[in-house]
Amino acid sequence: MTLTSESVEFFLENSERGCRSDYVFREASDRASNYLIFSYPTSDEMGLNAQIMIFAAPAYGGLAQYIGSIPAGVSDLEDGSYKDIQQSGNSIYERIYRIDRGEVVTMVPRKELIIAGKQCVYKVEGDSACEEMLGSFDSPICVLNEGERKILAAVNECADMSKDF
Repeated sequence: MTLTSESVEFFLENSERGCRSDYVFREASDRASNYLIFSYPTSDEMGLNAQIMIFAAPAYGGLAQYIGSIPAGVSDLEDGSYKDIQQSGNSIYERIYRIDRGEVVTMVPRKELIIAGKQCVYKVEGDSACEEMLGSFDSPICVLNEGERKILAAVNECADMSKDF
């Protein structure tokens, strides 16, 4: 597929989307590329798992490389990062995505607000054993989720996560 912007042509290979998708060009904040091309899902593709495909392209045009995807519901933090908040199961999750060195990176640790059920949580980072903690809507538990370990955090660190749920 060929996209043209200000007399510069970009070529997208293996794009799953066609001409019905909206494409947005932005200057890249990293040094791996000069432009980022965001391919938004069409109304037919929208849903809980809808993704924005991201391509990196040189300023002079040419082949744009696919570098990854981010959820369609992200908020642009205007510092090159994107925030996504979603509920899944007994928790609300916050994930921060960043475009760094020509790839989409999910930042770690991620915030998690436990709103139902028991989970194994470490009170401090260096603890060797976790404690079963019960979260609820009335008394949620905020943790920093590092993948294998959930470390207790102050509830006010997760304050903005529950406003939409």
